[in-house]
Amino acid sequence: MEKPINSLTFVENELEWTESRFRLFRRRQEIKVRAPIHEIYIDGLPLLALIEPSEADDPNRRIPLPWSDQSEMFLEQLKELLGGPVPADRNGRAWLLYCQCGDPGCGGLSTRISITDKTVTWSDLGWDDIFGTPTEPVEIDRTFVFERAEYEKALHALTRQFSGTSDHKL
Repeated sequence: MEKPINSLTFVENELEWTESRFRLFRRRQEIKVRAPIHEIYIDGLPLLALIEPSEADDPNRRIPLPWSDQSEMFLEQLKELLGGPVPADRNGRAWLLYCQCGDPGCGGLSTRISITDKTVTWSDLGWDDIFGTPTEPVEIDRTFVFERAEYEKALHALTRQFSGTSDHKL
């Protein structure tokens, strides 16, 4: 058995961007939008910085997990990361990062998840959308191996936080 080499944590953060709002018969309005997020960190670094350092500051590729007003989608994503069923249109791939709008159709980072008694492995990372476009591999070929008990502990803690329960198990 390969020894787990990575640690997974989620860091609460805030994402800020500017949206243009068009108004009938008035000038376009620029609005700053802020949303709480939970960034995926591996070995103390943001996931995107590890797989595509040149794009780590691109806000359109940075959004990790949907914020609280999308909690149902977020809970589904956590179930997938824990080995739950993945929708058929995703070819067995679980999503890790989304566009800041939270719509999978805009694209995001996905992975194949393999779970054994002792480990959870993320492999074959790539950029996907839900329109059948072939997965675009990330620039740096990375595989992450986590100790299963610690991995599940981190994901269950986040699940409890967003589901509002103290003993929720997926």
